[in-house]
Amino acid sequence: MLKPTDFFDQIEAALDSKRPFVLFSKPGQPLIKSYIQLDSECYTINDFTESGFVFAPFERDKDSYYIPTDKSSLNKLESAEFEILSRSNTSNTNNNSIHHIDLVSKAIKKIKLSELEKVVVSRAVQCILDTCDPIQIFKNLFQKYPSAYTYCWYHPKTGFWFGASPERLLKLEGKNFSTMSLAGTQPYKGSKEIYWDKKNYIEHAFVTDYLLNALNDYLDVIKTIGPSTLKAGDLLHLQTHITGRLRSSKESLNDLISILHPTPAVCGTPKELALDFIRSSENYDREYYTGFFGELNISENSNTRNSKRNIENRAYQTIKESTDLAVNLRCMKLINTTAVLYSGGGITKDSDPDQEYIEIYNKIQTVKSIL
Repeated sequence: MLKPTDFFDQIEAALDSKRPFVLFSKPGQPLIKSYIQLDSECYTINDFTESGFVFAPFERDKDSYYIPTDKSSLNKLESAEFEILSRSNTSNTNNNSIHHIDLVSKAIKKIKLSELEKVVVSRAVQCILDTCDPIQIFKNLFQKYPSAYTYCWYHPKTGFWFGASPERLLKLEGKNFSTMSLAGTQPYKGSKEIYWDKKNYIEHAFVTDYLLNALNDYLDVIKTIGPSTLKAGDLLHLQTHITGRLRSSKESLNDLISILHPTPAVCGTPKELALDFIRSSENYDREYYTGFFGELNISENSNTRNSKRNIENRAYQTIKESTDLAVNLRCMKLINTTAVLYSGGGITKDSDPDQEYIEIYNKIQTVKSIL
């Protein structure tokens, strides 16, 4: 296990040589991990049988990059505590509320006049920083949002991305599968015992119902827990946990990802109608916002006992392969001293344009508050 100075010195060395790397910490774990690529090659996902840390875009037809396990070094830093330094001065360059309110109004009209039931519309806000330190930005994220999946990703093809995501896309350990439905938002005001209105429950139900229907052909013994209230930073969300066991005939991770991404939580329903609206109306490229990231097909040794042979009760080694992916929410892209912050919200026929603008403004503050 490396000391903090040695751990981050290796990241600095990767930065100097422009090699891909990722820093990340999973929810509730006081552990930071890093994958640092040993060469400067560009590796792209073909069919999700690859092993490494993946960074995938919103649009499935665009390249998903990854840092291969066999071409990288893995380091860990336990129980890290950092001082949150004084933040950079920031100024918004495109904080246009009227544009987003008009976009929401257009979405509501589309829903009422078509078969579209829900669509997630988003915006990107640019902030100019007087100074920026990528490693310090990640430290601030890690310190402030311990219950989120925080990361700092760098790749010559994508640049710098940061995030603190509250939403898991999927976790697969052997045949044990889990995901979550996360939709519905309101500000945290000191208590999780709050009232959720009809609009939020309907928005959440669209996501939950879609996931259950989509996974029905892939999983046995599907169980749900929720909906319940999840605190993510200064926001509350409705969440439902979904678990099951992957059927032997449905072992393709590529197929699972295809049905899950993008879910109604980041796109809408029906999916193709929502995608058409997003492509024609948002007027910007989401890139990796509402894509996904995480560890892909990672093999880990685990001690277990062979109950059949049980020779002298000796333990033997098995290899357990796991995948743990999160949806790329509450994120930003860093371009020199310009931070591009992304946020969106689910729109239904009961949405209120002014309230939707307030919601995405609050979501943007999640990342902006650490700059």
